[in-house]
Amino acid sequence: QNVQAAELLAEMAISSAQRRMRAAKKVVRKKLTSGPALPGKLADCTAQDLNRTELFLVEGDSAGGSAKQARDREYQAIMPLKGKILNTWEVSSDEVLAAQEVHDISVAIGIDPDSDDLSQLRYGKICILADADSDGLHIATLLCALFVKHFRALVKHGHVYVALPPLYRIDLGKEVYYAL
Repeated sequence: QNVQAAELLAEMAISSAQRRMRAAKKVVRKKLTSGPALPGKLADCTAQDLNRTELFLVEGDSAGGSAKQARDREYQAIMPLKGKILNTWEVSSDEVLAAQEVHDISVAIGIDPDSDDLSQLRYGKICILADADSDGLHIATLLCALFVKHFRALVKHGHVYVALPPLYRIDLGKEVYYAL
């Protein structure tokens, strides 16, 4: 006899259950990292699907702030780096983690240097996003050297990308074009 009240009660129960399920999924993402805690400056994503998740390594806190505002929080994580990282090309794998930035990158991606085991990989794509100036190119080169020398399995399996930011913006009427 109180059909409307029963329907309202059922809708409230279903809504509450859905909220609890969404909250539980977010907690699972945090529990994934057995071992060291994630770096504090990492703005993580919520999804776990390696086919869709991306980590952007950006140059500095300023770029990190802009990237955090523009990202898709579900699939894109942002990690700002402090300037130029250590040139790791001629550094042994034992010593490479002594550099804080390199250690933070390793923890964020979930892979140890020189490991072929990608089972703990946290992101399907690792994108190097540096400025289009000479310092940015140097930072991108240092990061490429780090991945080629110490995280070779990531490169071999196609997980590392370098983003090419545009140098020019061209406005033609209402159309906007970007050029390298």
